[in-house]
Amino acid sequence: MIDIQQLADQKGIARQYIDASHNLITLTEESRVNTLEILGYPVHDQKALEAMLQEEVTKEFKNVVDPVCILNDEDHKQVYIRVPESFGEDENATITLEIKLEDGRSVQRTLPLEQVEIADFKTVDNVVYDIRRYQIITNLPYGYHHLSCEIKSKHKTIRSIEMSLIRTPVKMYTPQEIESGKKVWGVSSQLYSVRSRDNWGIGDFADLRQLLLGVHKCGGQFVGLNPMHAGYPANPDESCVSPYSPSSRNWINIIYISVNEVPELQQCQKALDLIHSQEYVTKINELRQREYVDYRGVLQLKLKALRTIFDNVKVNDATTARGAKFNYFLEQGGENLLNFATYDALQQSLYNQGVQASSWEDFPKELQDVNSPAVAKWRADNYQDVLFYCYLQFLASEQLTNAYKAAKDAGMLIGTYRDLAVGVAKQSCDVWADVDNVFRPTGSIGAPPDPLGPLGQNWGLAPMSPKALKECGYKPMIAMYQANMKSCGAIRIDHAAGLYRLWLTKMGEPASKGAYVHYDMHDLLGIIALESHRNKCLVITEDLGTIPVELTKALRHVGAFSYKIFFDEKAQDGGYIAPRDYISQAMSALTTHDMPTLVGWWHYYDLQLGQKLGIYTQQEADNLQAQRAESKQRILDSMHGLGSIADTYTRDASQSVMNKELACALQVHMCTGSCSLFSSQVEDWIGVDKPVNVPGTNSEYPNWRRKLTRDLEDIFVDQDVLDMTNKMTLARNKIDS
Repeated sequence: MIDIQQLADQKGIARQYIDASHNLITLTEESRVNTLEILGYPVHDQKALEAMLQEEVTKEFKNVVDPVCILNDEDHKQVYIRVPESFGEDENATITLEIKLEDGRSVQRTLPLEQVEIADFKTVDNVVYDIRRYQIITNLPYGYHHLSCEIKSKHKTIRSIEMSLIRTPVKMYTPQEIESGKKVWGVSSQLYSVRSRDNWGIGDFADLRQLLLGVHKCGGQFVGLNPMHAGYPANPDESCVSPYSPSSRNWINIIYISVNEVPELQQCQKALDLIHSQEYVTKINELRQREYVDYRGVLQLKLKALRTIFDNVKVNDATTARGAKFNYFLEQGGENLLNFATYDALQQSLYNQGVQASSWEDFPKELQDVNSPAVAKWRADNYQDVLFYCYLQFLASEQLTNAYKAAKDAGMLIGTYRDLAVGVAKQSCDVWADVDNVFRPTGSIGAPPDPLGPLGQNWGLAPMSPKALKECGYKPMIAMYQANMKSCGAIRIDHAAGLYRLWLTKMGEPASKGAYVHYDMHDLLGIIALESHRNKCLVITEDLGTIPVELTKALRHVGAFSYKIFFDEKAQDGGYIAPRDYISQAMSALTTHDMPTLVGWWHYYDLQLGQKLGIYTQQEADNLQAQRAESKQRILDSMHGLGSIADTYTRDASQSVMNKELACALQVHMCTGSCSLFSSQVEDWIGVDKPVNVPGTNSEYPNWRRKLTRDLEDIFVDQDVLDMTNKMTLARNKIDS
């Protein structure tokens, strides 16, 4: 009889954890059993479970070597080889190892088997195996290599699978200027919220270029973006727009394409006539003037214009430089791009037929498997539609790259920094196109109960199996980091706790019944370090909330930057820690997309809104407001004590307002801090009072839609903004010196 709880231990499911209030919480046996089920184990069928576990062990030893081995500069350069004991009885037995290097070279070595040290042994299917430790003597360069071996004795020869052998640095990339102590500031922006005179009702990549250059002229060195991940262009559901619940983390949200900047537009008179028609001009102006983004309205206009271009210009004409560039993009994108484009085209086709295809689970059964003959036939029969969505990705990638290049050419130190969501939705393309079988859509990623969320959180994101990731050599993770470190100087990893463990809940169960599953932190950090150097991409980890001490130490050791939010950085006496006492290896910020703006926080607008939305009772809101009033007073006390605000400004928080003087003082207060990076928000420069997102709500509030209140063209000529950013730059430079 299999001990289910011991099995849960073996599969990395925690028994206990320390919660946000520093209490030791013991997980129920039921929660751990449910989590095993999420990971694919038939826990309620003893016979099937035994067979599955036996097959796992048998496969492991028949493979001879592990599917993947990640070695950094601090690791022993060795791999483990599982050899039947009988081979060791032949004194003439040999082992030949071959390492195929990433650059195409091959290294081979043959030696007597007896020279490979036996580290352990195990009996599997009545066969005793020696587990031998082989020391790699080749000086492996950083990169993705492959190792295989052949073992020969007098009577038998066995060959291993090909191991993915990944050599990585320990430390992640940091620009030399920051390594040398330079302190910089930038802004974090929700690109969809940006207004300009030329966009079509949503911020786009042309706006991004303008934003980057505007921030740089003011002294800033980066612009941080909401996740640019692909959304659901066919889905008419207006609630399906969260950048943190994407369809794919490998591809880009096409809604950010600037149609006006598509090179083929000028070659297509039909498209020019369309977008300059009175009907189009009127609709674009209406969308531009709206307080909240109308995603469906914007997409309809953009897709119609872009399809007109695609249908009338041969975009893949190999005889032209432009066509050759697109064909190269197709070649580089490979199977992953084709599957992604097929999903978008197929979903759109089904919606056109009246099928409510919000998820691949709603597709006709024969089209639910990406590898099915039916999908291959559909793709062939509808190839132009598939190619259109490939073309959209080509445009989005090109425009994002061009914006970043413009910033770097202007001398911006970091330029764009991208945000990596913690996962993809269950209904996503990435789950449908999961050729490596790593996703477990019966589970959901979330968070355990804490004071801010007593019932826990269930995000509806499909988790990956730690075991399946290893079995495929982390291919999906590698591809994801490669995709997201392009066209940027930094990446922010949302919910970085997931590098160590994720809270998984069985779909349909409350989040309180979940459990933590551990991932191989060593391997994941190694992959991130390798890609960060290859892409010259600084790594910022959102390590807020309950972060295990093991992960905190590891992140600091590998050079990942921490994330410090001013309002969370309190001392034990309730006062606010001075920004100059923060760690330097971090990015600090006053507010984030999940928080109220400065105006909203200072004037309790978030609490009033929370009451209106049913998040807080009157008593809860009153209690929070009393605490907030105390916090405001402690902030003013600290700022006056540190000389961060003029003596003429009131010392009584109850008499204070979040005006230009206080907003500027807070920005400068943070810029005098010790963190290498400080991230401001444009909302707080121009006094926006409404939040962009209210955590814990769905349809109750228009999350991810609220726009800025002013156009970019006006913001960067505003004298108050210029004065504030000049003071911020002077404060950062003073710290440098």
